[in-house]
Order: sequence, then C-alpha cells, then structure tokens
Amino acid sequence: MFAALFILGCKNTNENLVQDRGTAVVPAISKPSPAYFTDNLDASYVQFDLSLASSETIDKAELQVTLDDKSAIIKEISIPVKGLKVTAAEVIQALNLPVSEYKTGLIFNLYVLTTKNGITTRSKAAFAIPVVCYFDTSMLVGKFDWASDDWGENGTVNLVADPANPYKIYIADYAESEGLTTGNGNRIELDVDPNNFKISGPNVIIADNLAEWGLPNYHNYAYEPVDGSYSACDDAYTITFFISIKEGNWGNNVFIFTRAK
Repeated sequence: MFAALFILGCKNTNENLVQDRGTAVVPAISKPSPAYFTDNLDASYVQFDLSLASSETIDKAELQVTLDDKSAIIKEISIPVKGLKVTAAEVIQALNLPVSEYKTGLIFNLYVLTTKNGITTRSKAAFAIPVVCYFDTSMLVGKFDWASDDWGENGTVNLVADPANPYKIYIADYAESEGLTTGNGNRIELDVDPNNFKISGPNVIIADNLAEWGLPNYHNYAYEPVDGSYSACDDAYTITFFISIKEGNWGNNVFIFTRAK
C-alpha cells in the first residue's frame, strides 16, 4: 500500500523599454480576477486594479499585449484605476489575431507601460493570461475516480462543496476509498483558487491510527494538498499530497482524479 518512507513581440516598438532605471515608475497591480480567458470569446475578460505611490507621477500609461512574436498596444489608460477590464475581444483585435486562431492553450502576456519624461518602460505590473476551457463551479464536484502511481493505489470518492463557498471542496470519503473503516470522519479539504484553479489546503488527519492495517504504532494518518490544479478541459484534478503520520511521512505523492463514468 505505501510507497517508500514573457515574450517580446509583431515588431515590438519598445525594444529598449528600460532606458534609465532612475525614471522607471512601477504601478502596483492587484491580483487579477479572473486571471484567464475561456474558449467562450465573447464572455472572456480579466479585471484588476492599478495604483501609483502617492509621490509618483507619470505622463502616460498604456496596456501592451504579446503573443509569441506579436506585440500590440491595447489602449491608453489612467492610473489609478479600479476594476480595469480587458476583454479577450480587445486583445485579439489589437493583435490582429483571427477569431479562428483563438483557442485553448494560448497564453497572452499583459504589460503596463508607463511613460515619464519621454522615456517609456515596461513595468513589473504584468501577468500571463492563459486561454482555458469553459468552467462552471458545478464541474468541481461529483463522483471521481482517483489513482496514484506514487502511492500505488486507486479508488472512487465523492467531492462535495462547502455550502458557503463553491471553491472549497471536500473529499467526503477518501479514507473509506482506501479501505479504512476506522477513519475519524475528517474530510480532506481542497481549496481551489478561482483565478487560476490551483489547489491548496490544510493538513487533515483522516485516521487516528492505522491499527486496522496492522500498524498500531502509526498515528495521525494525514493528507495535505501542497500543489495541484483542476483542468476544465480534462474535467480532472491533479493533486500532490504530502502524506504523513505522527512518526514520519511518505513525502509528496501525485494523485489524478477523473470524473467517474
């Protein structure tokens, strides 16, 4: 059962963006929400806030987008700004990208350019925008089959959402799926980041001991999701669990959860 204990761009007219470090102005950027486009072009956008330090001033600010060897200015903006929305339609129009070439798997890069005293810099206010499959929170829950080559086991579990938060997911019956009938009733928690579908979660003890498996001196059998993500395209989770007991651990183990047929 147990395993062993950003790309420059069409011709980029800003090749020498950082000309004088002393004049560069770096806007503060919030975490975008959402931070992705979906394959539903008309409904796709990213949204974020931008601000400047109280002592900073600029002459102009613009949004730049790149895709592979293409680069374009989307629009000029004012800073500070709250709830700045950039749509997928704006991005592909700026890049002259045909709608037929807009698809999942693309990764756009968005930058804030600032101009002060005639010098334009590409600031650290930037983020990548992947194009992912259409997503709805109902896709996070249901019956899933799991398998782990690292752990050497497989099974089937039910994933349920917290009534107050559709992005807080519980594995309702993992201990039982491993054949543990003496679990303590605790559920493994998966916290899904709504902006990028990354998985995290607390360390949860799912069995007080493993006497049922002939290991009475193994206590506090616990799982902690330390890495992972949900893929709407595959309708599947890939999660790395740190598996431990009070007396030691089995390190990180990768699990794949796919929707049960």
